[in-house]
Amino acid sequence: MRFVVAVSSAALSTAFLGMLGGCGDAAPRSTERFCGELAAHVNEIRTPPTSVEEIPALITLYSKMGEVAPLEIETDWDDLYGSLKVANTVNVNDPASMQAAADKAYATQKSAQNVVAWAQRNCALDLGAVGGVVGGVDTVPPTAATTATSG
Repeated sequence: MRFVVAVSSAALSTAFLGMLGGCGDAAPRSTERFCGELAAHVNEIRTPPTSVEEIPALITLYSKMGEVAPLEIETDWDDLYGSLKVANTVNVNDPASMQAAADKAYATQKSAQNVVAWAQRNCALDLGAVGGVVGGVDTVPPTAATTATSG
């Protein structure tokens, strides 16, 4: 079975992680700031991870962005962040683990829709498919058959 979350990053590097520093600076939550962060990281947000090793970097990105998310969208953003955290605990050899991650992703689809609509309305930004399950649950390719650890 394969669980794919359409929330972010094909190949996050150390350089990308360095760019996250500006995202977490102590500053007030604002639409302008959050829209700027969404625009700066739109490719990472739109691109599903290609391996479980990429999920911890996404968790960091979503956590930092959650610190500046306007209150209007904070709960929905936190739901997407939570879905990533669950995805990071998946053991591909444990069907119950896989199902829990799929259930969490499906449960956060409304939040993903809210984030996409909010970004279009407030930032004039099209995020595409965010936070949902893409392609449902499929067979895990051999390269992804590892156990992810919490981050």
